[in-house]
Amino acid sequence: MLVTRTAYRDTMAKDIPLTHGDDALPNHVFNALAVPPTASLGKIGGSIQVIEKRPVDGPITLLTAGASRVPTDTGEKVELAVEVVEGQQGAAMTALRIVCDDMAANRRVPPVGAPWRNDQPFVKDTAISAIMVTPSRWGADFDEVVAGDRIVVGRVATLRMLTDAEAAYAGAHGWDALVEAAGSIDAFLDVTRESAVVASVDPESDGDRLAQVPVFLTMFHAQYPPRWLTFTGRDFRSVTGWESPEYMADASNHEVWSVATFRARFPWTDRFMRVAKPGQTAQFTGVTGDYVLEDD
Repeated sequence: MLVTRTAYRDTMAKDIPLTHGDDALPNHVFNALAVPPTASLGKIGGSIQVIEKRPVDGPITLLTAGASRVPTDTGEKVELAVEVVEGQQGAAMTALRIVCDDMAANRRVPPVGAPWRNDQPFVKDTAISAIMVTPSRWGADFDEVVAGDRIVVGRVATLRMLTDAEAAYAGAHGWDALVEAAGSIDAFLDVTRESAVVASVDPESDGDRLAQVPVFLTMFHAQYPPRWLTFTGRDFRSVTGWESPEYMADASNHEVWSVATFRARFPWTDRFMRVAKPGQTAQFTGVTGDYVLEDD
C-alpha cells in the first residue's frame, strides 16, 4: 500500500532540538505561494511543523516551519518543501522526515544538485529511492528568504523524490537536463510513476555524477591514506584506521572535501568511487587502487 497522508506516523526516537532565532524563515513559509496553509500535517521529530499549501498555479506543496532552527555546523538555515499529487502527502512527509533526521544527526543542510541515493526505495510499493534538492518552479522569491534590509538569511530547499535511474541521470547531467529528458517538471510529482529516464551505463558519466557528492573524512588524512571508504548513497566517508572512538566522536576532527579534491589527493580511490553502490565499503590494501569490497 502506498504511503499516504493518513498513514504517516512520526517514527523518530526523540524530539529534534531546535535553536532560538527570529521568525524570518517560518514566516516566509507561511506567506509563500500567495495562499494560506490548507492543513497542518503534524510535527516531525516532535518540533518541526509541516503545513500543506495548494497554490493556484501549482501542485500541492508540503513545507516545514522550523527546520531552519535545527543547528548546523555551517550556520546555514533552510526550510524544506516537497511537491506531490493528491493522496501522496504521506510520501512527502517521509522525504521531509529523512532530510530533517539527517540535518539533526549530522548538523548539515542538504546539498543542492547532489542526489542522495538509497539502495532501496523509501516509499513503499514505489521505485522512489533518492532525494535531490533543486531550485523550485517559483524562482528566487520562493527559494530565498530575505531580511528587512534585503539580505538573504536562508533559503527554502525543494526536495525532489526520484528513482535511482533519475538520480543517476541528474547526478551526471544536472537537474535541468533531467527535466528536459522527462518532458516536464510535473513528471516527477507522482511517486507511483515508472522512471522518467533510463539509467546511464556510461562509466564516465556515472563518474561525473559524483562531482557534487561530499566526502567526509578525518584530519588523519593529512598524515595517512584512506583505509576504508564507504559510499552511503548520499556521500562518501573515509577513515585511515588510526582513529579511535573518542577521536571520531569529536566533530572538530572531521572535515568535508569534494570528490574532485579527494581523488586528486588519493587518485587510487577513483576506481572504487566510480562504481560504488550505496552501502558498499572498500578496504584498500595500499595505494595501488586494489581493494576488498565489504557490503554493509
